[in-house]
Amino acid sequence: MLRHQLNPVSWADTVLRALIPSFIADAIFSDHRKATRLHPTSYLDGLRGIASVIVFFCHYTEDNYNSLTRSYGVADNDRPETATTGWIQLPFLRIIFSGRPMVHIFFVISGFVLSYKPIKAIHARDFDKCYVTLSSSTFRRAFRLFGPCVASTFMIMCLQQMDLYPGRNPRASWTEQLMVWKRVVFTQITWPWAWDKDMMPGYDIHLWTIPIEFAHSMLLFMVILMLARTKLRIRQMMVLGLMGYCLSCGKWAGFEFLAGLFLAEVHVLKSAREQQNKEWESVAQEEDDDDLDKYGHREVRQGGGLVSLSTLKTISCISLVILGLFVGGWPNHYADKTPGIRWFLAKTPMPFAKMDHLAPQKFWFGLCAIGTVWAVGELPLLKRFFEGSLAQYCGRISYAIYICHGPVLGLFQAYVFGSPFVPAQGEPGTDDYKVAVEAHGIKGMMGMENTTQKTMGWFLGLCVLGPVVVWAADIFMRAIDEPIVRIARKMENVCLDREAQPDQRPGGRRLEPGYSQAA
Repeated sequence: MLRHQLNPVSWADTVLRALIPSFIADAIFSDHRKATRLHPTSYLDGLRGIASVIVFFCHYTEDNYNSLTRSYGVADNDRPETATTGWIQLPFLRIIFSGRPMVHIFFVISGFVLSYKPIKAIHARDFDKCYVTLSSSTFRRAFRLFGPCVASTFMIMCLQQMDLYPGRNPRASWTEQLMVWKRVVFTQITWPWAWDKDMMPGYDIHLWTIPIEFAHSMLLFMVILMLARTKLRIRQMMVLGLMGYCLSCGKWAGFEFLAGLFLAEVHVLKSAREQQNKEWESVAQEEDDDDLDKYGHREVRQGGGLVSLSTLKTISCISLVILGLFVGGWPNHYADKTPGIRWFLAKTPMPFAKMDHLAPQKFWFGLCAIGTVWAVGELPLLKRFFEGSLAQYCGRISYAIYICHGPVLGLFQAYVFGSPFVPAQGEPGTDDYKVAVEAHGIKGMMGMENTTQKTMGWFLGLCVLGPVVVWAADIFMRAIDEPIVRIARKMENVCLDREAQPDQRPGGRRLEPGYSQAA
């Protein structure tokens, strides 16, 4: 019996399943695969996943090849030799490492996904379900957002105190280190009431968006609750009014979350209309045969030609995506020197034009994020891509990628990239003498003299560190992220007052189970 329990083959199988990425385990072990199905907003999970990967590319590039983040051919002031002309710096292509606009896409998607179920319930006139959904999402939101961050920063804290985290010195004692970590968790990571201010949290500065996400999730739930029983047009007008109010106050995150709410309601209305059109298709063909083209699209007559409304919508959506790709390449510096971008900079309205040097890009990133999120759902080719297996896998590990990429870069990038050869400086024997640094790592192998060498080193380093980030994120998702989600659901069930549930009241209806992936 004991030998059966300690079977080395079964233990090796268990350890192997735990340590290898889930997509590899799915290919090796047939019983490892989980049944998955697409839902109406699955493409948003895929879009969020690709956006998380781009955020990783962004911080990877800024940390190791910062000169490539400049716009193509743009140099520092009075230093023309600093201009770089790599192909990845070109407009549209540079979106591959433009992580800042991805944050705005995250917020629009969060507003959309968190609103989708309660808005559907409102349109179904099932207000009990709407209120229960809002209550459940509010209860679990802190666990969902803060739990993984607390776990990841605790691990970073331990590595730092054991002197295993490059560039960070341990504290005098574990007690002091724990007190510093507690302060960071309480006042920077889980303190959301600075609204959209960057709290620059210790241990992992990339987690600055998490308290902003939480605060505006609460704002979103409150707005939905407030408007749940209002008439459709009044609700839409009030959401638009609140969006305008946020813009006039310079509150970009509130604007984006509320825009996600507005898009979710438009999506629900559009889906209902499409379903109604399918049911009435035969009647519509008989009554309006003269106004429909051979594909069943209504047509608008312009002069002597015919222009399909579907074609106009497709052109508009493609234009929104193209605009988003261009504006998304807004550089961190010297936007006023970048062709095209400087026009947007000059047209930035108040108060964003004068708030700080990043505020103008936040305004335009927010508008383009709204257009992109909507357009992706309207363009079949893009929608299929984001519903594909690669994007959906990225969506599954998106939060884990966002949390893990910073620590992975901090732990390994210095060893991977090394340094190019640096000659000795000063006179031997003097205080300012510095010994030569031998070339080592990717930078030593590829060189850093010209843009081609930097671009090749950028690509090679990505091939080395990219799989490590994905592997770490996959394990973190299964070991930390998903268990926290399950614990939050169990805690909610334990804490529920069953007599207060709609299905327990006289005449109440039982609510169908189910939780949104992003909730």
